[in-house]
Amino acid sequence: MMFASFDPTSPVRREMQLHAWHDPPPARPAATILLLRDSANGPEVLMTRRSMRASFAPGAYVFPGGVVDAADSSPEARSVSVLREDQSGPLAAFAAAAVREAYEELGVLLVTPTASVPAPKGRLPLPERHPSEGFFHRIGQAGLSLRLDELRLLARWITDRDLPKRFDTLFFVARMPEGQTPAADESEQFEPTWITPAQALAAHQRGQFDMIFPTIRTLEVLTRHGKVSSVLDY
Repeated sequence: MMFASFDPTSPVRREMQLHAWHDPPPARPAATILLLRDSANGPEVLMTRRSMRASFAPGAYVFPGGVVDAADSSPEARSVSVLREDQSGPLAAFAAAAVREAYEELGVLLVTPTASVPAPKGRLPLPERHPSEGFFHRIGQAGLSLRLDELRLLARWITDRDLPKRFDTLFFVARMPEGQTPAADESEQFEPTWITPAQALAAHQRGQFDMIFPTIRTLEVLTRHGKVSSVLDY
């Protein structure tokens, strides 16, 4: 019996493949944030249900987040943000996107007021979530500073190359600001839900809490921690 020799350096003969070759869609930069609070049963995470009309993961329970916009890396965004030394460059834009999306989708804003602006209680005195004026401009006009330094990077997930819509997403964690109550935008997100990671995973197993793979794996990581401070230290 004779065997043909195999040369690993030889080019792939694409004309012999069953399907025509196509390059994968580019993965768009995105950010999501896990807002956490302590409870008697351990840390709870804020999740919402995506619209059934969404083009990606319709009806799934997720953490607030979205695509990184050009404005997230603008000088105006930097001027209203408090950053750590290790958040320079692209990481700052991802963090800004995560905080912006948390406000646009759930009305939760991680800010520190200036000396002339009182500490926020409940909903902050900002106009619509999607006005003509930019988000970071309105933050500056309100005399607030975004506390991006309170975000901690937990994970990075990149959508499989064979899917038609792909994202390169950084997952951040942060403590839920005191005195604020989440309210879904009722357009992209619905049903804000505080839930422990273990409860979410159990409900998913029962077929009652639809989630995609990265969300499941992220919740599994959180089950190892008994306090929010433990997650942030991790």
